[in-house]
Amino acid sequence: MTTLRLGNAPTVRRSTAARDQEVAAIKKQPAPTIRLAHVDGAQGTCSLAGAKGQKKIPPSSAPALLVAYPYLKPWLARQREYTYRDWALDSGAFSAWQSGDVIDLQAYIEICKELKAKDPTLTDIFSLDVIGGAKAGVAHREAVRQSIRNAEAMWKAGVEAIPTFHLGEPEDALLHLAKSFPKIALGGLVRASHKVRMDWIRQCFARVWPKRIHGFGVASEEYLQSFPFHSVDATNWEMGPCAYGRWASFGGAHVSVRGSTQNLRSEVEHYLRMERQARERWVKEMAQLESVGPSLRLSVAGTVDGRADSVLSKPGAIPAVRLSLDAKKRVGERTSKATHPPRKLLGG
Repeated sequence: MTTLRLGNAPTVRRSTAARDQEVAAIKKQPAPTIRLAHVDGAQGTCSLAGAKGQKKIPPSSAPALLVAYPYLKPWLARQREYTYRDWALDSGAFSAWQSGDVIDLQAYIEICKELKAKDPTLTDIFSLDVIGGAKAGVAHREAVRQSIRNAEAMWKAGVEAIPTFHLGEPEDALLHLAKSFPKIALGGLVRASHKVRMDWIRQCFARVWPKRIHGFGVASEEYLQSFPFHSVDATNWEMGPCAYGRWASFGGAHVSVRGSTQNLRSEVEHYLRMERQARERWVKEMAQLESVGPSLRLSVAGTVDGRADSVLSKPGAIPAVRLSLDAKKRVGERTSKATHPPRKLLGG
């Protein structure tokens, strides 16, 4: 079982004035946001936190980061050394599933609550998924139900977690998440082909736009210019150049410069440029998301806006939600030029 206790781990201490200024600066940051997935001690540490003989990136190049729960403790120990804009906490459920570990939901909730109370730079928290399949010991659809229950339990505990809809999961789960949560994530695309990814993402947007959506592992120019993601995360910005000699900042070219101490400032700058381009591309769409405002929020009673139609209150099944293409400003409306007419979702 994978659990973490903050214990005596260093916390981020700031004066009230500095904290308020930082929070104000973060709120001014427009979407879309590209988050660099990072593990302390990995290749990018020398650029983000500095290393012997190297200068860390300047504040003007501060990126947003994504840290997974299993790697939280070393990140917290060195957090003050990092140059970053803000960060998000991922549950790390997929990594834990691959290694055979089990993440304790209550322990995850308690740490999320503690961090949110102390650290204003923590802006997003992703819910704990239950990965389906034989290794997880649950049927696929039951795994979907349990993932939604986990998200609802986190909200009941005061943690505004972002749930994830995965490739292959039933369409009614996507529509339920879009109705019930202010922001959702799309994931499970690691082994999918480019064509499958593009078509599936297109269909998801066709069903739930306008909606704040995070895309796991889709931080490429093509995806960012094709879909109005609210945020995405980049997972190859470290391993690409240092393990395989593939540098995105040089057009994906293979450059024979490898090693864990390489300065990755050019890679950070590359993703910041993509972020600026995406923000210019989707100005109107992001304004539309702001005008629509947050979607339905879960109440402490485990219902959606007071109605007992959540999976938590009906654990036996996922509500069947009909796709509507008529009502404006509703889930399922096809309003974006980036989408095509809906078809059946793959695996749904």
